[in-house]
Amino acid sequence: MNKICPRCRTVYSYSIGQCPNQCSSKAKLEDNRVYDRCQRDNKEFYSSKEWKRLRAVCKDKFSGLCLWSLYKHNKIKRGLIAHHIVPLSQDLNKGLELSNLVYLSDEAHREIHKLYESEQQETIELIIKFIEVWEIEHGRGI
Repeated sequence: MNKICPRCRTVYSYSIGQCPNQCSSKAKLEDNRVYDRCQRDNKEFYSSKEWKRLRAVCKDKFSGLCLWSLYKHNKIKRGLIAHHIVPLSQDLNKGLELSNLVYLSDEAHREIHKLYESEQQETIELIIKFIEVWEIEHGRGI
């Protein structure tokens, strides 16, 4: 069976899973650019050199893994997002503190923000616990 990419109209096999031209990846990048340009809060913060450096340090600290998936769901997933444990909207001063960051997959990031709506403090405490376990298992690190 074949499938047609809705974006570029390329015909490809269902067994491949996604368009060989990487259209879904390109669409996601474009969506992110539009979001960053039009909707993102704290645009200047997230485009700063300091944030980009700290995000890379966070990724290295957690070996590029999603801590939430690892400890909450016992799954190894690649992280993509440096998440502020205490949101910038609550405390902008913690924005550039490595101790306020955890590395997450996109799915885990959405799950955590949904939990923040009803049980923020409990979720924050659980994330901090996961970080402590990581540091014990992998040394104090950075």
